[in-house]
Amino acid sequence: TCQMEKSTPRCVPTALTCQDLTCPPGSTCRMDRATPRCVPKVPSCQDLTCPPGSTCRMDRATPRCVPIKSTCQDLDCPPGSTCRMDGTMPRCVP
Repeated sequence: TCQMEKSTPRCVPTALTCQDLTCPPGSTCRMDRATPRCVPKVPSCQDLTCPPGSTCRMDRATPRCVPIKSTCQDLDCPPGSTCRMDGTMPRCVP
């Protein structure tokens, strides 16, 4: 970019930022001191959309969709019945 030094215009290098760098898929830009660099993107649950009835959990460094485990706290039983766990599923029983 051009800057005036006293009364003389001079070309001076501009400081690069991540806005100046396009990283390939699977990577993201991070500043390394004053230099933007492409680094591998660490996958997270923010990158994964799970189907209904499941939620994202990290399995070591990998996001995975896992079934939502229901408990009796998730189930409203009608009057005269109570919730009991039947294996891994909550059930209303008289």
